Amino acid sequence: MKPLSLGLFIQHFPPYLGGAEIQAKLLAEELARQGHQVEVATTRFSRNLPPKSALGDINIWRLPTVSHSWLKLPMNLLMGFVAGLRLGRRVEVFHAHCLSPFSLGAMLAAKLLGRPVLVKICSVGEKGDIARIRGFGPGSFLWRVFRHCDLFVAGTTAAAQEVIDNGVEAERVALIPSLFAQYQPGGMNRSETRQLLGLPDRTTLLYVGRLSEGKGFSELMAVWPDLSRRHDIQLLLVGEGPQRSEIEAWRTRNSLEDNVMLAGYQSDPDPWYRASDIFVFLSHSESFGNAIVEAMGHGLAVASTRVGVVQDWPQHAPLSIIDVSRPEELSMTLAMLVEDKTARLRQGADALEFIHGKYNCAAVTGEYLHQYRRLLNRYPS
Repeated sequence: MKPLSLGLFIQHFPPYLGGAEIQAKLLAEELARQGHQVEVATTRFSRNLPPKSALGDINIWRLPTVSHSWLKLPMNLLMGFVAGLRLGRRVEVFHAHCLSPFSLGAMLAAKLLGRPVLVKICSVGEKGDIARIRGFGPGSFLWRVFRHCDLFVAGTTAAAQEVIDNGVEAERVALIPSLFAQYQPGGMNRSETRQLLGLPDRTTLLYVGRLSEGKGFSELMAVWPDLSRRHDIQLLLVGEGPQRSEIEAWRTRNSLEDNVMLAGYQSDPDPWYRASDIFVFLSHSESFGNAIVEAMGHGLAVASTRVGVVQDWPQHAPLSIIDVSRPEELSMTLAMLVEDKTARLRQGADALEFIHGKYNCAAVTGEYLHQYRRLLNRYPS
């Protein structure tokens, strides 16, 4: 088939780090790898970044922005519109990644130029894309404008349903999984990786994400002291957030400094996954749950609540589901994974196969290409 020319518009792009930003980068790279022309437009959130750069064959355009909150919305809206006009004469399809003023500006340019536009929903719920857009001053009006895009893409059925519940016809919502970098086994084993990171060589439980309320730390802190007394284990927390000081105080109060490590934010969490045996994710609510997929994609046994994308998976998916309202169930599940190494390794191997089959970059990108071409068929050149 003829290669496509695509414009990807996103308010932030790596080196800004976030789940949505990383997925946008992976999509752009895979599209370019398959021979399509990709241009990325984003904001220049740091003056250290050049106005124009390249990522392989991908051109990245960074437009000015401001830090003042009362100017940021109109400025990003204007810059998204300018970026859309600049790139719109060279690209066939607009892909707006996440709801933002920048994406909205790009969408308005697409409509002016007669280009099809797809919008990816990146988060749901009270702090999600639609809630943020609708939750201030002109928000309801901005959402009404967004609703005129040609197609919404959602990563989970919950995200798709939220778009529909907010007035979008179901036939204009496509369900496409998120993309994740394929973990390549090999290299150092877990013990060697722990040594590299300066960690004791013992069974390691890992959490990667924000340290904040609603992530299940209260429930984990309630069972950890007894669990760590009965087993030679350690808990590794990778991330930052407002609950860090509370976790540090709990660790000191219970004399757990030798088996609870706070690694802080890590721009590349790959070594921390490689150093661990079990991934613990006890969040009360998630839009998607990127870290669950990343952990399973690294071949880790996972103990998780049924949140985000897990709600879309079959009952037999290879992970341990926990009800955090039952502390005895949490303690028992974690103890089982710690004690039974054979079961833990088998679950991790099954998880790796499950994730590589479901979130394969090439396959997910193929679904996007199918939707791009469908949109182009509606817009005669």
